[in-house]
Amino acid sequence: MPSATLQRSHDTRHLTAAAPGTRPTRRGLLAGGLGTAALLGLSACGTGNSASADGGSGGSAWSFTDDRGHAVRLPRRPKRIAFLTDSVGAALWAAGLHPVAATDSGQGIVPAVKPDWSGVTKIYSADKGVRLEALAQARPDLLIDAVQPDGTLQVASQLPEVAKIAPVVGLSTYHSIEQIVGTADRLTGSLGTTLTDGEAKARFQAASTRLRKAIAANRELRVGFVFGIDKNTLGVMNPKTWAVLKTVSALGMNLVPVPGGSANTYSQAVSWENVPSLPADLLVWAVSDPLPDNPLWKRTPAVRAGQLWKPELASWYAYSWENFTVLLDGLATHVHSARAGIGPHSAS
Repeated sequence: MPSATLQRSHDTRHLTAAAPGTRPTRRGLLAGGLGTAALLGLSACGTGNSASADGGSGGSAWSFTDDRGHAVRLPRRPKRIAFLTDSVGAALWAAGLHPVAATDSGQGIVPAVKPDWSGVTKIYSADKGVRLEALAQARPDLLIDAVQPDGTLQVASQLPEVAKIAPVVGLSTYHSIEQIVGTADRLTGSLGTTLTDGEAKARFQAASTRLRKAIAANRELRVGFVFGIDKNTLGVMNPKTWAVLKTVSALGMNLVPVPGGSANTYSQAVSWENVPSLPADLLVWAVSDPLPDNPLWKRTPAVRAGQLWKPELASWYAYSWENFTVLLDGLATHVHSARAGIGPHSAS
């Protein structure tokens, strides 16, 4: 989830501007301030939303209340849409919305949903981020941006010229998977596009049911989602921040908490000497590659017991029904077979 514009203390990660969208690296996770990485396909928090539009010709009035609580009202339904971030864009690609311009920052987020780039202008460059000239030349009449934790638009707040090109709708990826993808579906439908992810949604809901039943049958099982920060440090993902952890928590999963973590805390940094003390019976390795080759990792009770799973997700930041069905199905299998109580009962 959260990304390259995180300001860190020793033990926890505090979000300062950007959110889910890049694979964590030492540089990315520990860098403070807001640079080009903030113009990748990242994300943030927001509120509820609603949409209204009459008719399908594009000539009727249109409105949509985004995840900032901001209502965008236009005299006619927009037809030429541009995606300003990868994660938000991927959710809309997956729903069936075909833009005239979009970003692909090379993080593997957009390819995860197999987009059709025919007739689409690519507006991201590694040295400049979103290219304003290319965006303007695509002549969009609506822009879709991500929202930062403080409620501002992630790209438009850094490039005020963006809002001069077309009105901006802000979407959040600080909600559960259901909320994120549901919002993308509602926005797509409001723009007159037929949703293409209905069958994928049904599979996601079936996987959710299977996982809920597996959790109910193994209620004492403690699950930790972890990733590698660097060769000396492991990150424990915060259930209050990551979208997928919000989803599985709502299904009843007993997740390893981040002590003192607020809604804007990305993860807890754990030094390798403390990793064997993680109070987890099942570990899920997320986001980063490869798995650790550290002797202390191999001494961790869950790893020693074979209760470790590394999901083969196309991307942890591509918010679509199909992508996260893979995760929920795999979790259901591993939760069902895992034995509770093998991990320590308190972290040292």
